[in-house]
Amino acid sequence: MKLESSEVEICTAVVGAPSPTGQILLAAKVQGSGDEADRDGEELFVPPLNFAMVDSGVFRSGFPDTANFTFLQTLGLRSIIYLCPEPYPEPNIEFLKCNGIRLFQFGIDGCKEPFVNIPEDTIREALKVVLDKRNHPLLIHCKRGKVLSS
Repeated sequence: MKLESSEVEICTAVVGAPSPTGQILLAAKVQGSGDEADRDGEELFVPPLNFAMVDSGVFRSGFPDTANFTFLQTLGLRSIIYLCPEPYPEPNIEFLKCNGIRLFQFGIDGCKEPFVNIPEDTIREALKVVLDKRNHPLLIHCKRGKVLSS
């Protein structure tokens, strides 16, 4: 079935900060698509791959790119935990600086599936960051968001 451009809808989701009860409030806005002029003043909020809430103030995802920055701003992040050994890209570092977000990097080599030997001291240090509420809200991410899915 072929859809005419007037029949296609775009759904944009806005995730707010946690409510006093710790729940994330989710609002969705659906609009008919058209040319860019139809969306004056509207922004698309695109979550990173495999984005999910782990607990109140703790989120997980795949690697965020520039298309995800507006969405990440809605979370009011204070910290990001990066689980890969590769250097963090410059556009992402600039985003963190502009938004006052701290980066914690714990280079875990995830290519040894199904078993990954993570040094205990690395696990302890990462847990200290996660458990410290001063770092919340925080996003934990790797490349594809799969390190935390099991």
